[in-house]
Amino acid sequence: MRKSSSHHTSVLAQPLAIPWKSNHYQNNNNNIPADSNHIQQSLTPEEVSAVEIFKQARMSVVHIIALESARDLLKKEWEGIFGLPGEEQNPRGAGTGFVWDNQHVVTNHHVMAGSKEAKVRFFDSTEELEAKLVGTDPDHDIALLRLVELPKNGLVPLTRGVSEHLLVGQRVYAIGNPFGLEYTLTTGVISGLGREIASRVGRPMFNIIQTDAAINPGNSGGPLLDSRGRLIGVNCAIASPSGAFAGIGFAIPVDTVKKVVEQIMQFGRAIRPSLGIFFAPEQLGRRLGLEKGLLILYLRPNGPAEKAGLLATKREKGSGRLILGDIVIGIEKQPVNRAVDVYRVLEKMNVGDQVVLEIIRDGQKIEKQLILEEMVEERKPSSNGSDLFRRRQMTCRL
Repeated sequence: MRKSSSHHTSVLAQPLAIPWKSNHYQNNNNNIPADSNHIQQSLTPEEVSAVEIFKQARMSVVHIIALESARDLLKKEWEGIFGLPGEEQNPRGAGTGFVWDNQHVVTNHHVMAGSKEAKVRFFDSTEELEAKLVGTDPDHDIALLRLVELPKNGLVPLTRGVSEHLLVGQRVYAIGNPFGLEYTLTTGVISGLGREIASRVGRPMFNIIQTDAAINPGNSGGPLLDSRGRLIGVNCAIASPSGAFAGIGFAIPVDTVKKVVEQIMQFGRAIRPSLGIFFAPEQLGRRLGLEKGLLILYLRPNGPAEKAGLLATKREKGSGRLILGDIVIGIEKQPVNRAVDVYRVLEKMNVGDQVVLEIIRDGQKIEKQLILEEMVEERKPSSNGSDLFRRRQMTCRL
């Protein structure tokens, strides 16, 4: 069973996509002589392994240039007045990706970041092929692209491994395009497992792999490989005060990537389970005297929590007195004191699963069962008596 860190550290990590520039460093692709037996005889077993892994994986790794149309660039000021002819595409940002199957490429959500199209360049080729966005999952920083054009030699998907049984100390390899230097190989080890970092949308990502393999801007979306060349993670961020690599890189585990990609392929989006609850900010709950748990601010109409009979915060008609809602102190027998405690449990669950919430109502502990439904985008109610909180940012919608 995978050894996981019991200490969950919330890390402010920096994404690794870079603005696209036409004057990136000159790249001489890492060509390896076809007949290199005499060279390999002088290499150590570890060096031979690294060379073979790069040779095997390089045809599956791509350089991604996200595109932004002229219409997108100017529509705020001009589209409503004049309209913009054509859809000329302009470079927006650059990162790395890899071949998933016979038509799709995986990268990070933040590499695409609003772009619907991209140009994809393969190893040892100057040809840029068109790709369209199938869907993204901002919460897990995953994007899936479909290649409109295929390379002449076809696609070579990476062999996918399993991240559940990884161990700290394992040798790993990262391939990417840091600072525009295409097809750069770096090596290192798994430095930690079970890390927590924040996604670009602020939602925590769990079970993140930490590595000391050098990862820099431009590596976003590139593969992290094990010593057999199998995909075990997708490089996504670094922890650095300067923006450059400082020995701490992060990758999304392949088990998470598999789940997300399957959902995007089937539904065009990631499917997230939801309780149908908006919680009050944790610091506000403490100011109101809550010693533990999360205060329910309001409920999604006809959502799972409302159907189960949970109560939201409201103001009493006439007097205007604030009546606090239920306080969630546990989920699936796990204590709840922060929003991340709920996120962590829901991360392992699916739409349609039954969950048990432990709540405090009028000083009494009670349990409520509910069935998880798909998270839907919605506006907060215009009036439900929670005006006290309206000016405060909502920190948790679950």
